[in-house]
Amino acid sequence: MDFRTNVDNQVYGVRATALIVRDGKIYLCNSASEGIYYAIGGAVEVGETTEEAVQREVREEIGCEVRVDKLAFVVENAFCQSGVNFHNIEFHYLVTPVTEPNTTMVEDNEKRACEWVAIDELDRIDLKPAFLKTALKDWNNNLTHIVNLEKH
Repeated sequence: MDFRTNVDNQVYGVRATALIVRDGKIYLCNSASEGIYYAIGGAVEVGETTEEAVQREVREEIGCEVRVDKLAFVVENAFCQSGVNFHNIEFHYLVTPVTEPNTTMVEDNEKRACEWVAIDELDRIDLKPAFLKTALKDWNNNLTHIVNLEKH
């Protein structure tokens, strides 16, 4: 069971995300059907720390073991996707791959490609959450709190 609650058309959750960064690039998943890139991660399970969730999600989604280096961003993220309103508290960790990640993952019965994208090129893609486009380039190595409240 994870930290996610549905009330009417609203989903509330706690998520942990891996920012897999190496040589000026970040490893992202590409949802080709929607044209959206996103970082690997998912809901935190009950009884699990956010660090444990990051390691589990990366292992489950791309078959890779990672070392958790540092919590970079805590994000209050409210947005609408496919007609559903989300409000997540998200923990975004910088991680280092210990093993090589798979080049594809399967999510919601859809096979999705994964690839290394130059951090300097993030503004050219549709990246979710969008704050990563600039926050990674400008990050000062200190934990940063971000509030993203998109209008529904």
